[in-house]
Amino acid sequence: MKKLKTIIPIFSFFMAMIFMQGCINHIDRTGFLPPVKIQIPDKVKKDTATVNFIRSSEKVINELSDKMEYVALNGKEILNKKDQDLTVMDKIKMTKLSVQFMSAGSSLVNEMEKIQHYIDQKQKKGISKMDLKAYEAVEKAIEKRINQLNKKYKKLID
Repeated sequence: MKKLKTIIPIFSFFMAMIFMQGCINHIDRTGFLPPVKIQIPDKVKKDTATVNFIRSSEKVINELSDKMEYVALNGKEILNKKDQDLTVMDKIKMTKLSVQFMSAGSSLVNEMEKIQHYIDQKQKKGISKMDLKAYEAVEKAIEKRINQLNKKYKKLID
């Protein structure tokens, strides 16, 4: 019996992983906030590296936002339960949601590396006013999305 208790969670985790592979990148965005679209300052539009930086940042913000919303919308009944009240199916669903949220990690890390590379290159050359405008545009977009998510899911956070 003791062996069975340790095998079931492991088996459940692997089954959730297998199930997840088919639907990780296919999120139904119904009810989600609209994707972030960062306005590129006119003075920056000719600088390919800066435009790529802004678009990469946009992608990171949108992917993370979508994963957060997906987990919030699909896990709210589980998140409101106490640990001792979770059924086996609840735990499988929680595992599935966790894996989905974490699956964005590899693409997010990849995009963050591109952003960091851009920043490193710009710092070597010196940061211009145009670069600062690009940083500010990204920073404002991140702050705005965080505020939107906090406002939309305030009841879930409290």
